Amino acid sequence: MTQRVFVALLTVAVFVAGYGARGLAERGRPVPPPPATLTQEYARPATSAADAKAKQKLDRAKLLAEIEKLRPQIVAYTAQVAEIDAGFEREFAALLTPEQREKFALAKKKMAERIEKKKNDPSLLSDEDINRERDRPLTDIYRQVTVTPPLEWMTKEYTLDAVQQTKTRALLSLRRNQFIALLDSTAHPTIRLSRLAPLVQRVAAPAK
Repeated sequence: MTQRVFVALLTVAVFVAGYGARGLAERGRPVPPPPATLTQEYARPATSAADAKAKQKLDRAKLLAEIEKLRPQIVAYTAQVAEIDAGFEREFAALLTPEQREKFALAKKKMAERIEKKKNDPSLLSDEDINRERDRPLTDIYRQVTVTPPLEWMTKEYTLDAVQQTKTRALLSLRRNQFIALLDSTAHPTIRLSRLAPLVQRVAAPAK
């Protein structure tokens, strides 16, 4: 081995040894924390459970005022919905056998009793109950504008034969068209409050 080669190898060995020693030293050194301003920039302000609940609490006085303002439109809308439903029910009952018609009449009676019981209940509605009643018209819309799901349910509930199913589908399609036309001519707040308006006596804020 010549002297020149030996010096070159020695230089490389010293360099590698120094690099390794530095790596070991850096590995054990603690990483400094990020600047305080950086963490504060992305920090969200703390919100207590009480504050969150207060923000979500309904303004019942405002809600009642809105219902009273829209009451004429709500009354007109619900009357038209009742007229569409009554027309469908009358035509549907005409398709049924006496036994099927009796079962259908009993179901209508039970539904009317539930609605009346809810209306006459003196207890105050909770915020959750109020939100549920405001969402119910959306469920009503689904029931009114679909054809196949209610047809399948009626077929199973009343054991409809093939002829009855065909005629019932036509009635459901007619009801859908009537209801869509009503929706197109009715403002959204009127629809949204239509289930809550008859329950205003259960919405009023309790006396302090």
